[in-house]
Amino acid sequence: MSKDAFNEEAGDVRYYDPQSDRFYTDQVWPDTPGQYTVGSIWPGGVHVAVAFFHQRCIKLLKTNLAKEKNCVLKKMKPRVRLLLNTHPDSGGAKITCLATDFYPRHINLTLLRDGQSVSDHQITGGELLPNGDETYQMRKSLEVSAEELQHHHYTCTAEHLSLDNKLDISLDHEWDSVTTSIVPSVLIAAGLVCLAGVGVGALVLWRRTRTGRGSQTSMQVNTEASG
Repeated sequence: MSKDAFNEEAGDVRYYDPQSDRFYTDQVWPDTPGQYTVGSIWPGGVHVAVAFFHQRCIKLLKTNLAKEKNCVLKKMKPRVRLLLNTHPDSGGAKITCLATDFYPRHINLTLLRDGQSVSDHQITGGELLPNGDETYQMRKSLEVSAEELQHHHYTCTAEHLSLDNKLDISLDHEWDSVTTSIVPSVLIAAGLVCLAGVGVGALVLWRRTRTGRGSQTSMQVNTEASG
């Protein structure tokens, strides 16, 4: 495809269609003598496209792919969350399905109600947005009433090239490909610390109790001996 522009305005666009093996031009600028109409065939364009542009484009694509192979072919797993923001005044809530930090950019993100996809006209958001670290994010939100929230089950589903299987996230569970393996370790460590603290406290209390009982026994023996 080639585009002409002048004075910061886009002009005619010429493109080659390999299926029909024809070269076309879409006219944007006003008619001029000898200029072809929109969608007309550009004489000689097929020869130019096949002999020069087609080969040159493939060569440039291969060169750029070799230079940026690690960046282009990299895969980064998404962090997927299903968030709930309640509205105290109305009693309703906003349910948000959020996927972020993923690469490549294509992702299938779906919000489900009782296992069925929520219709698009009820969903807000859905735009693919770039992060500052060359990854992407996407969020889809749904406004629900208090009754709907109580009687329906909501799930967020994500499909991405970096994932082996489809990901289903419920409101009571959040999955993070980066921290999933870390969270259990942190919880276990925290539990051990808590148990250690309880054990030390119990030991101190037991020793104090034993010490108190020993003192009382000594006092009673001394009193009887004096009498």
